Amino acid sequence: MCSNYLPELDKSHLLSPEQANYYASLIGILRWAVELGRLDIYIDVTLFSSYMAQPCLGHMEQVQHIFSYLKCHLQSNSFFDPNEINWNEERFKKYQWKDFYHDAREAIPVNMPEPRGNPVQMNIFSDSDHAGNKLTH
Repeated sequence: MCSNYLPELDKSHLLSPEQANYYASLIGILRWAVELGRLDIYIDVTLFSSYMAQPCLGHMEQVQHIFSYLKCHLQSNSFFDPNEINWNEERFKKYQWKDFYHDAREAIPVNMPEPRGNPVQMNIFSDSDHAGNKLTH
């Protein structure tokens, strides 16, 4: 997706029923790509999935950008490293979230099962990140 594109502000024409059906099929293909391991497009696919009820021309164009990205990045891989990375916490800006969300409470169901297995840490690195710097996604 283009970095300056905001789908919620797109004012282009709504797609015809035939075009909307094609849009839905493209989203389905992209969802399968995510299921098969293309985690790099997960956020964009999820975002554009939320517009399937009334997709517009701008949304369709951005979905086509995702396919173009996939074509240019055919050799992308996912690696699973069991070693935990120790982050330097001083590199990250600290926020007092209570200043923004005064009465916010996390909604945890009372009957939620206990987590099983080991915790998972996910880190994303881009192909152009030659120096090995961690990206903050």
